[in-house]
Amino acid sequence: MVGPSRPTVSELSIYLKHIRKLQSQRKSKLKMLVLGSTPEFRDLGFEENMDITVVDCNKDYHKAINREIRHKCLIGTEKVIFCKWQNMNFDNQFDIVIGDLVIGNIQPLELEDFIKKIQKALVKDGLFLGKSFYQDKNYKVVNPENMVKKYYEGHPYHPYSFFAYNLTIYALKEDTLHFKDMYDILKKLNQEHILTDETFEKYKNIGFDEEMKFPFYVPLRDDFETLIQKYLKIDCIEYANDVYSKHFPLYIIKK
Repeated sequence: MVGPSRPTVSELSIYLKHIRKLQSQRKSKLKMLVLGSTPEFRDLGFEENMDITVVDCNKDYHKAINREIRHKCLIGTEKVIFCKWQNMNFDNQFDIVIGDLVIGNIQPLELEDFIKKIQKALVKDGLFLGKSFYQDKNYKVVNPENMVKKYYEGHPYHPYSFFAYNLTIYALKEDTLHFKDMYDILKKLNQEHILTDETFEKYKNIGFDEEMKFPFYVPLRDDFETLIQKYLKIDCIEYANDVYSKHFPLYIIKK
């Protein structure tokens, strides 16, 4: 998987800037809570000499993804808790809570309680960092056929990164994405010889057609910001320099 389904070097550099700014204000070692087993965030924590706690509901995934950790000798220094993020219960423990695409993995009726748990987990002036898919009410959706034709005009990007936002918004049913719907759109384009076999091959064996059966929540960006600001403060919003970045705000949220 590539961005936006994983943090990129450009995104990590922005998070690191804010983490180091916070570190300069603290007199003690930072404590970071990683939502999920994302290797990029855990390696960042190792490199910045932070105390790391990982919360993941899937033991098998955690074990498998550990092969991508660069600082394997430090894996044993983490604290790992296996539970759903919605069920975690921390109290003023972390300087940083960080996660990639976590909002989409929380169902709408649970999101407010989840935000409350983030607020409770953070110490004063602590940061909640991350990105996700949000609906932009001003976005003009491009027909998938035209989207693919534009890609073949000669873009050097991975097709997943190039298609991700538009294909998601096109496949949405109100505020919910089912990954198989995205896969079926691409499969049809491939059968019609609009999407080449080489490009379609990149979407095989990543779970869109079979394994990723959970619904992914894509709220309106305005609604998300309104909810966040009931409990936390949006310190700033930044954008990385990846091909999709203008549609993926990086939220720097403060307690």
